[in-house]
Amino acid sequence: MQDILTPKNRFPKTIEEFKKQFHNETTCLHFLFYKRWPKGFMCPYCNWIKREQEPAKTITCSHCGHPTSITTNTIMHGTKKPLFGWLECIWWLASTDGGHSAKDLQRLLNLSSYQTAWTWLQKLRMAMAVADNKPCRGTIELCSNSILLGGDKGSKSQILAAAEIILPSGITGRIKMESIGELSKNTVTSFLNKHVATGSSLVVPDSTGYQGIDQDAYFTIADSKSATTVRIQQIIQSFEIWLNKIHRGGVVAKHLQLYLDEFCFRSNVAMLSDNEAIFNLLLSGVLAQKSRSYKNLTAHITTE
Repeated sequence: MQDILTPKNRFPKTIEEFKKQFHNETTCLHFLFYKRWPKGFMCPYCNWIKREQEPAKTITCSHCGHPTSITTNTIMHGTKKPLFGWLECIWWLASTDGGHSAKDLQRLLNLSSYQTAWTWLQKLRMAMAVADNKPCRGTIELCSNSILLGGDKGSKSQILAAAEIILPSGITGRIKMESIGELSKNTVTSFLNKHVATGSSLVVPDSTGYQGIDQDAYFTIADSKSATTVRIQQIIQSFEIWLNKIHRGGVVAKHLQLYLDEFCFRSNVAMLSDNEAIFNLLLSGVLAQKSRSYKNLTAHITTE
């Protein structure tokens, strides 16, 4: 029961295979228990470890007496929906290319509420950002551009992006993107601190917005040639096309970062070996990330 995804019982390639392997709530509970606590149950309140603990939906710590649910302090915290639905959604996101809207998820899980589907997808996008936390490193192109958001009546949002250049082939490696208010020394510095490893070499446009980069932390090459930023411009343009194709102009600026996180996650996991590796990576983000309520995510329901 510790791992139902064995060579004999391979990672499901179809939804029918998934439903056969994760056939009931007990199976899902055991699978999540050993994924969350592979070395034994660890109480999130006192860090007490009980290696011989049997899987259960709620466990009372024998040391401090606090009860802990299998979903406590995860993306699934407080959920009233079956664990199967969450695992099915994670499998679906890991096993399909492109992207999906809340309406797609609502149909997949046969949910009566669009709000539930939208909230689940937003939480899973947060999990993607947590899971995909490795910074870009090596030789990095850095640039920004604006995109149109249909959800804000055609307003523009500024995107700052970084992309690894894998030498000597020159192909694109990991990417990172962030929604910014304006291009400035502070926004560039904050972005680099979060998304680019120190010691990397930066190729940036020769403009004032990129001046003041810490030369002790990064080796910077400023180039005024337009060819320098073609890679980044194409990435940002691809994101804009993806956003409008999947979500049909329904995304607003205050939620934009979550969609950027999903786009980067999908781009970066393309370098992983298979869908099982993507599934495990996304699941690690789900189990590591504390939940946010629907009210906290948004003051109203958006359309996609």
